[in-house]
Amino acid sequence: MNDGRAASGTPWRAVAPWLGLVFGIAAGPAGAAARARDGGTLRLALLPEVRADRAGETPEGAVVHGLLASPLCRVEASGRLTPLLATFQRTAEGLSLVPRPGARFGAGAPLGTPELARALARAMELSPVARAALAPVRDAAATLAQLGRTQGAVLTLPLAYPWPDLEVALCHPALTPWRGDGQGGGIGLYVGDGPERGKASPDFPEGRPHPDALVLSTLSRRAAQRALEGRGAQALLGEGGDPSAQALFATYLVARSGSQPLLGLLDSRLDRAALVRSFVGGPAAPLPGLLPPALGGPDGAGPRTAPARGSGTALLLYVADRRAQRAVAERLQILLADAGVQLTLSARTAEALERDWGAGQGDLALRSVLLPPLPAPALAVVLELTGDTAAQRRELAALGAVPDAAERATRARERALQLAGTLPVLPLHVEGLRARLDPSLIDVRRDALGLLVLDDAWWP
Repeated sequence: MNDGRAASGTPWRAVAPWLGLVFGIAAGPAGAAARARDGGTLRLALLPEVRADRAGETPEGAVVHGLLASPLCRVEASGRLTPLLATFQRTAEGLSLVPRPGARFGAGAPLGTPELARALARAMELSPVARAALAPVRDAAATLAQLGRTQGAVLTLPLAYPWPDLEVALCHPALTPWRGDGQGGGIGLYVGDGPERGKASPDFPEGRPHPDALVLSTLSRRAAQRALEGRGAQALLGEGGDPSAQALFATYLVARSGSQPLLGLLDSRLDRAALVRSFVGGPAAPLPGLLPPALGGPDGAGPRTAPARGSGTALLLYVADRRAQRAVAERLQILLADAGVQLTLSARTAEALERDWGAGQGDLALRSVLLPPLPAPALAVVLELTGDTAAQRRELAALGAVPDAAERATRARERALQLAGTLPVLPLHVEGLRARLDPSLIDVRRDALGLLVLDDAWWP
């Protein structure tokens, strides 16, 4: 952040240390020791699928969205939690959230506790990740509706059972405060200054960024590559990436209770490695368990059953503008045809799929979610996808009763293995952030979700 403006009294965060290697691009030794330069325009080249996901449902979309609308907090790669828009305090009743002083939406409205409660309630309506994060809150929807009508300095979330990982879950981009009334959107490093532009916010609680402006350019793959190679962009989102980095964007095939046998038919025929290699592309990996390998899930699939036969018809919903979903859906259609089942595919927007699946449409759905960086909250998301609130409450209450973090994570991994095959969820593949950087870009790091953190970015 711009520490050269600390005289205004805003509490700036210290510039993050240069890590020496970001996304496989070596940094020059002189750049690491230089003083951060203020000014200029941070230019991001976006492939078309990233532009369609400005809401932050994919890793690339979360990076873009995070520049204009910050999450409540960030979990660093080290596991340390950094408050951004709110601080947390445990109480006898649950968890209290205190909005950071000076946190204001783009139109100038302050982030108060009613606005925070309404933002969390809105997130629950839109995202299974948000619903899973707030599942331990007692009567979450009704509680947030009441808190959204009440002024106060502190927003207290009462817990139905202990949940030590709630703070980490609340840092997820899905719970980013956002005003849907046209009064300024989110609270970010940059304030929107047109459909593809932003200007540095002087009021962001953590301090303004070094660049003066942000430009987002949606380009074809070839044009985006040329922009990065010609120094016309500092980052390209939607292509490339580090295969060794944290991969938490998981795709599952979810079935309604009456359609669960279809998952068994597919699992006996599915080659996840071939699916990733042919239809998903890197950085990605097979997902043989409910939790990805990055969270301690299994690296390989268990014993396979002999292929069975079925009959009848089924309807599969998928997201039209999400990378690889149509190709994966078509592959599943072929596999079920081999098993004797006629599968019809139906494309939706992400919002329409969430709405229509919740309303009972479809027999199967491809659901892609950016999992939290801890096993227990990640398992909570998988359980949320099943729609079985009783099972979710039972499993989470048992996990939350384990006070030690390491022991709780181990127990969550064990339960994920035990529940595999019993839930109406078939894990397919997991992906990491697709991004390439200009080698001159300095002070960029990844967080615990594997996302780019550009808060302190600058270039000579």
